Amino acid sequence: MSLFQQLYSVLRAEQTVASQLLEILTTERLALIEAESNTIADMNSQKQPLLAQLEQLARQRESILQSDGFSPGKEGLEAFIANQPTREAAQLEAVMKQLRVAAQACRDNNQINGGIVNVNRQYLHKAMSVLRGQETSVASYGPGGEYTNQIVRQPLIGRV
Repeated sequence: MSLFQQLYSVLRAEQTVASQLLEILTTERLALIEAESNTIADMNSQKQPLLAQLEQLARQRESILQSDGFSPGKEGLEAFIANQPTREAAQLEAVMKQLRVAAQACRDNNQINGGIVNVNRQYLHKAMSVLRGQETSVASYGPGGEYTNQIVRQPLIGRV
């Protein structure tokens, strides 16, 4: 198997795994929105092997580049592609384009999911502070139905 074929195979595998990861991140986002903890845990356990697989494939890609005298990383990959015949270079460029699109979508979805987790964490922290009587700027309704920013001085946990 030529180095071109090896690299092409690794890049295709990276693109396939990245697409699988994107599906999981999309499902995870829906589960985060719906607060489906079992699905969230399941998606997290499915992500880990894919991330490990992506790391292994990246190491293989770097090894292939280095075995042909190219530096690891983006520059080495671009140089390798530039040194290929036109047809092979076009094939590598095509799979790289697909990989870039999938990787960017994974980054975007992961960032969105992280934002959802962060917002949920803030809500939980605020709720726990209110329940413990530690929140100093609680906005709620008073006994007469008016909006108030009264300070809660007593914990609500254990009062019921």
